[in-house]
Order: sequence, then structure tokens, then C-alpha cells
Amino acid sequence: MTTESVYRQIARELAAEADQHRADRHPQLGRCAAELGLVYLEFDANPPASEHGVKAWEAAESARESLQWGTAVGCGADTASARLHLALDALARAAAERAAH
Repeated sequence: MTTESVYRQIARELAAEADQHRADRHPQLGRCAAELGLVYLEFDANPPASEHGVKAWEAAESARESLQWGTAVGCGADTASARLHLALDALARAAAERAAH
């Protein structure tokens, strides 16, 4: 039996939270939870490898905290920041791979 990564566990929790917010007619919170879940799935697929990966993690954790407080604005801004840093992390990873060859 394989254990599920922490990233997938968080994404699964966020999916349930998104569903609940949607059912409770809180679409902004539902969207934030769903988009944040996608960020954690990206962490699972490509673990952070640079300073941008660390910044992505910090922003994602801040977004989760905002969601716990029911703050869609903070969650949305932090999730966007996490996605940007994930993209920069991916570019850094690709540049490192090219340099290694």
C-alpha cells in the first residue's frame, strides 16, 4: 500500500471544501478552494526546486489560512501568487536541466 503525499491530501481536503462552499452558495470561497487545490496538485507533480518554489509554498499556505478565515480576497491573491511562483520555479527547473546537458 502506498501512502498518499501530503500535497494530494491537502488537495483532496480542498476539493471537499470547494464542494461544501458551492453547496452553501459561497462561490468565491468555493473557487478559491478549488484553484488552491490545483496548486497543491502541481506541488505533487513537480515538488518545489528553487526559491520560487519556496515562495509558492508560502503563498499557498497563506491562501489556506485565508480560506480558514473565510476570506476569498486574501485566498485569491495568495493563490495567484503561488501559481506565478510555481511557473517561475518550473522555468528555473527547465533552465537547470538544460544547463546540465
